[in-house]
Formats: sequence, structure tokens, C-alpha cells
Amino acid sequence: KELKVHIRKLNAITDETSATVRNQYEDSPYPRWINLRLHRNPTTISSVAAKIGLNLFDDNVKKVDVPSILIAGCGTGQHSIGTATRFLNSEVLAVDLSLSSLAYAKRKSEELGIKNMEYLQADILNLDKLERNFDIIESVGVLHHMSDPMDGWAVLVNRLKPGGLIKVGLYSELARQHIVKIRDEINNAEIKSTEAEMKSFRRMVIYSNEDHHKLIQNSDDFYNMSTLRDLLFHVQEHRFNLLQIRDSLAQLGLKFCGFEIGKVVSHFKLNNTHADDPYDLTKWQKYEEANPMTFAGMYQFWCQKLP
Repeated sequence: KELKVHIRKLNAITDETSATVRNQYEDSPYPRWINLRLHRNPTTISSVAAKIGLNLFDDNVKKVDVPSILIAGCGTGQHSIGTATRFLNSEVLAVDLSLSSLAYAKRKSEELGIKNMEYLQADILNLDKLERNFDIIESVGVLHHMSDPMDGWAVLVNRLKPGGLIKVGLYSELARQHIVKIRDEINNAEIKSTEAEMKSFRRMVIYSNEDHHKLIQNSDDFYNMSTLRDLLFHVQEHRFNLLQIRDSLAQLGLKFCGFEIGKVVSHFKLNNTHADDPYDLTKWQKYEEANPMTFAGMYQFWCQKLP
């Protein structure tokens, strides 16, 4: 509560959906975490890109010595602190709708001695008011909670320097079918996101023999109240398939550079042996149809802004 007072605000949050989502995370900052596996030795953009196996069309971004990074939707700081310790000499601006989440992130940053972080309360839709552009933007698990994800994504692309990199995380339609079914049950039964009603619903799911109920119990998020709310009771959720993402990238002037999921890529390559196959979203769509739980967490991928 003390830290909230000192967090800078870009401007008022007026979008109705953004305000509703903000209220959820003011009540339930997500996630509530204690420790992280931080990067002990921050490294260059070039090294990170090589480790992931990104296919870049322009290598100039690898030469940036002091990368300016935006974390759009930093939540309670897990993501932003991880990025701040990943990239050498980075200067990180982390924004979020929720002051409670930002205060949590700032507290943890101070505890961990992270010095290259700045926090700002802002709606992604208002980031066109920032008078700066970035070498790298990361927005994971955020755009799919907006009224129109493409509107927010377009604002982020406008804040990205030509040739800059953007990491995006979006929910998979195929991988979340069991969650969609449960969300429908919750809505039809008019179950509210109070602690008592969420616990009652979770208790019913635990003792259920339905396959989709058993499947949700494999999620760690099922067992904590703030994460359960995010998983099943979120006020706004969109889902995507890879062909939709392919078309969105074309519309936004972005080039797909690769997924950041090493083991999955290795498995994909067993039957997709051409050098360019890992960067072909049409082939990835076929792979996901054959392996529908591949992206059970979400799609996490990197793109580069075309000139």
C-alpha cells in the first residue's frame, strides 16, 4: 500500500474492458510469488536470439548495446524481473493496469536488488502517449484479455523500433477446450468470483468424474485462489489458432521468428525436416491439430518488425 502511492501513472484508464480487468487484478494480484530462477549472467540480444533459434531478417538489433525494453502487462513482476536479468545492460519499463500488481512487482524488485527497472500504471491502449520507442517489447498473457487484442497489439507495434523484436503470448483455442467447457458451466450456473463460490466450485470439480474436470486438475493454477480466478473466472478471454496469428502478423507488419519452447520445437522437427519449417505457422497449425495440448500454457513466440 505504501509503494502504490509512488508509482507513476500515464493517464486515466477509461476503456471499459481495461477497467474491469484492472479491478480483477486489484482484488487478486496475479501471480503471488516468492522466488524466481533469475539469470545469473545477463547476456546480449545476439546470444539470446541464438539460444532460442530465432530467424531474423535484420541482424542490426543484435548490435544494440543498451536495449530499451517494454514489458506490456507485467503483472506482479515475475516476467519483467526475469527479462531485466536476462538482457545485458537493459533498461526496462514495465507497465500494468493494476496498482496492486505493480506495487507487488516493485517490492520484489527492491528485495532482489533489481536496479534497471521502472514501473508505470498504464493501459496498453494509451501507450501511444509514450514519447519513446523500444528495441524489444514483451507482452505475454495480456492481449487476449483485451476487448480487441488487435487494437492493443497494433499500439505495441507502433512503439517498436523498425527491426525491433516483440515477444507475444496468446491462448490456444485447441489447448483450452476443456477450460472453455468449464467456463461455460460457470457462466450458465451464474457462479460468481467470490472466494466462497470459487472454492465451492473447485470442490465440486475435485470430486467430479468428468474428463474435462479431471484434466483441469493437472494445472498448478487450479490450487491457488488468485491463479484459479485467472484460470477459470477471468472477466475477459480470447483464444487463437496459428492461422489467425499468421494473418495477424501480416496485418501488423511483423515477421514470425520462432517459438520459445525448445522441447516442442525439437519434437516438431522430427517430421518437419526442412530448415524453414520451424518458422512456418501453417505447418505448426497441422502439428498442433495432431497434438492439441502442445500449447497448453499458451503460444509464446517472437516476431520482428518489418521496415
